[in-house]
Amino acid sequence: MRRRAPAEAGRALAPAAAAMVALILLAVTALAAPARAVVTSQEVEEARQRLRAVTSQLQGEVTRYEEALLEESLLRERITRIRVDLTGRERELALARTAARARVAEMYMAAGSGGTISLLGGGDGRGPARLAYLDSVALTDREVVNRLEQARRDFGRQQDLLTATLADQERVSAELSELVDGIYAELEAADREYRTVKQEWDLQEAERIRREEEERRRREWLATSTTTAATTTTAGGGEPGTTTTAPAPITTTTTLPPAPPGTLVCPVDGATTFRDSWGEPRPGGRTHTGVDMMATLGTPLVAIENGVIYNPNWHYAGGIGLYIKGDSGDSWYYAHLNGYAAGIQAGTRVAAGQLVGYVGETGNAASPHLHLARILSGGQYVNPYPVVAEIC
Repeated sequence: MRRRAPAEAGRALAPAAAAMVALILLAVTALAAPARAVVTSQEVEEARQRLRAVTSQLQGEVTRYEEALLEESLLRERITRIRVDLTGRERELALARTAARARVAEMYMAAGSGGTISLLGGGDGRGPARLAYLDSVALTDREVVNRLEQARRDFGRQQDLLTATLADQERVSAELSELVDGIYAELEAADREYRTVKQEWDLQEAERIRREEEERRRREWLATSTTTAATTTTAGGGEPGTTTTAPAPITTTTTLPPAPPGTLVCPVDGATTFRDSWGEPRPGGRTHTGVDMMATLGTPLVAIENGVIYNPNWHYAGGIGLYIKGDSGDSWYYAHLNGYAAGIQAGTRVAAGQLVGYVGETGNAASPHLHLARILSGGQYVNPYPVVAEIC
């Protein structure tokens, strides 16, 4: 029997050696994995429960805040109307004064004619006669004088009303500022604790997904390499010319896998507080068609359910917004965003809990919050509060 040269023997053993290397790499990867999770899912859920407690605690302040916000908006509208009316009253006053001056001039000129002067004693004493006619305006032309006096009174009343309304607005604005500062201070404090836990959890999940993908790819390559080695040995008897294929580069992904059908996730991934304001009056004669979820600027917003992004847009009232067409058939409108998450555009498929944007105050928003609207498949807007009250 012919003895194999060392080079030939090495080539014959190459496939088996490659498979052994793959096994060693898998073992090293396993050993390099963290011995234990830094944060557990239970700890994340406990942090969420603490956020829910803050939501409940702040509901009374949110109610007063929204009442004050509406009051302040109505006062601003009233001030605008008063100023417009005041301009009209000022014009009426100017016209009345002009009419009065014209009447005085007319009477003054009439005092120079001989007929009426004689009634005041005759002679050529024009000066005293003219003064007498000027003094008699209130007695001889009540219509002009009454118009002037009414215009003065109306103008004065509107000025007083404007002053009082401005004072009310200043008072309500101060109350609003105090309420906003208190609410967001509470939200920030609660969010810091939650964010610490959640960020660590997200990092762990991303690493877990990456390692699972890497292990899957390595096992696929190992299975392919082992099969190739066995086939080559059987078919060629280990003769020279056998080759092995190097493993393909490992690519990983941290894309969030789809949630089970029907899964609903709180759209604000952080401290938030809200109340049922469906149908309440809004400035301009509108009514509220959503729920306002107050949260600090930049708080992550996530998909409330599995679905597809559509119509990311800008609206003068809603600011930066987007819609999610949920797998349930409902659509969800997110308004007042500070911006979109990377990769979010029309047609993007998202999983429940996937990052889609950030809380902002764009458009007609007095403070950072998410305006969330729920739209049924037939296009009808319905109150989203019962849903978010349960999941948030």
